[in-house]
Amino acid sequence: MGGRVSDIAIEPRNTAVFFVGLATGGLFKTGDNGVTFDSVFDKQPVQSIGAVAIAPSDSDMVWVGTGEPTDRNSAEWGNGVYRSSDGGSTWQHVGLENSRAIARVIVHPKNPETAYIAALGNLWADGGDRGLFKTTDAGKSWKSALSAPASQSARVGCVDVAMAPDNPEIIYAALYGRRRTPWSFAYGISATNGEDVGGIFKSTNGSGTWKKCSNGLPTLTGKIGLAVTAVNPRIVMAVVQSDEGGASDFTDIHSKRGGVFRSEDGGETWKRTSDLDPRPFYFSQIRIDPANDQRVYLLGFALL
Repeated sequence: MGGRVSDIAIEPRNTAVFFVGLATGGLFKTGDNGVTFDSVFDKQPVQSIGAVAIAPSDSDMVWVGTGEPTDRNSAEWGNGVYRSSDGGSTWQHVGLENSRAIARVIVHPKNPETAYIAALGNLWADGGDRGLFKTTDAGKSWKSALSAPASQSARVGCVDVAMAPDNPEIIYAALYGRRRTPWSFAYGISATNGEDVGGIFKSTNGSGTWKKCSNGLPTLTGKIGLAVTAVNPRIVMAVVQSDEGGASDFTDIHSKRGGVFRSEDGGETWKRTSDLDPRPFYFSQIRIDPANDQRVYLLGFALL
């Protein structure tokens, strides 16, 4: 089970300081650009890390979502969200105890007490805390910001969330259904009795209301990764698992209808730029170079 890294969070004002979250091995911090690391999460009751985020306006405020977001049958699970106000020296559990797996944490650029959590829920059972959650009081309270219809909310969670760098009211989020048993794995419509409720959603009012993005995107979606670039905040990219045209074998890094999609108008329309989607239930991670929106990174067994 060892060896998986779930997330990295870099201090924006001092890039020699960063955190590395491990799928089963806790959280490590370096202050010397990775020459040495200190384990900073050992005293907590869980050691599976799903996501880490440093508040852009206060580098002492660090958020951790526990529970790795992969769909592997050896995936560990967590018990919710933790927050540190002293750079990772001490931690406070701040809710969503039944989220089990958290795929992303993003923090408001000016208010370190406002954060979004993409919670996937229990891989092995229905129910729990699933969907996109928002806090405006440093985790004292949470509200559901986006969830699947009631008929499927027990199996569908939020697998990624991204914020426009120039406007924190603009949020993109991806819903994804999944369910494992010891002998099988179901995702997308196979996990939701045929209802195609996953996909990419956009809010322009801080998660108050949502619109599903569909123009140019495939249906029958599975796991999705999102990225927005600071060079031009209207450029949004996604790596999308889709079973349109048939599912791909897990050894095939090419998708029949899914792959990499790009929008240059804030998610209104999308264009498929590549059929690459390496083993989505492990990866589904895409990043855009902050200085060059033409340079894009896709994670897989190899870096693409």
